[in-house]
Amino acid sequence: MRIKIIFYCCSALLLGALPPRGLAGEYSRQALLAGPVTVTDTAALAVPLTAAVSRRGEMAQLDIEFSTVSAAGYTFAEDGISSARGRARLTVSLVSVKGEKYGADMVTGDFYSNGVRLKFITLPPLKVPLKKIVLSGTNVPPIKQVYWVEGREKLSTGVDEAASHCGKGECRWNEAMDYCRSRGGRLLTRTELADMYLDECGGGAACRDAFWSSTEYAPFPRKAWYVDFRDGKNVAEFKTYMAFVRCLVPAGAVYRARGGKPAP
Repeated sequence: MRIKIIFYCCSALLLGALPPRGLAGEYSRQALLAGPVTVTDTAALAVPLTAAVSRRGEMAQLDIEFSTVSAAGYTFAEDGISSARGRARLTVSLVSVKGEKYGADMVTGDFYSNGVRLKFITLPPLKVPLKKIVLSGTNVPPIKQVYWVEGREKLSTGVDEAASHCGKGECRWNEAMDYCRSRGGRLLTRTELADMYLDECGGGAACRDAFWSSTEYAPFPRKAWYVDFRDGKNVAEFKTYMAFVRCLVPAGAVYRARGGKPAP
């Protein structure tokens, strides 16, 4: 295997190779509520969890699924949820047996068609049982379910390991992110890769291979998007999938699309 360095608009693009698909890794997705709940504007809602949860790995998030059937009048968009009353606001805290609270705010969430994925402001410590959830906010749509989502996929442990894996083309998504950062760059976004596909392959050129983007798959945090340069398709795949890597260097650079025109 080899790494190719391509210069484009004064930015270096580093490429790895594409081995066969990897396995999905180990994950958990656990429903926290016994049934749907409604959050009013006047008071916080405290609900015991159906079963205690505790963080076992490096990543833990909350996935809030709203009941769109009961949410008449609400608009669900990529930048938030709103109604005639204004934007929805929601904060969620999980409470340990000792009373410590670990919160997440919808303001910084990743929205999708009927929900939002929340990152904790401060991650709960490892192996600390969490037994209660507290929800508060204004103009909140009816909540169908809250999920505790945790991934225990293998993360790269350092620059050398990430560089070695990606140099051989054996890059999982987390390793690809580390690989580009270690070189002072970043993975291209899904939109940038789609533009690059049109620039490089839109004129009928023979293109190959799939490339990781930095864009995560909002409905399920164990997946991220790659762009297949054989046909231009955008695919949401497990982060343990092995794909080519293109890094934009430096990290602050912007890929400037040529609108499908060949390079001069």
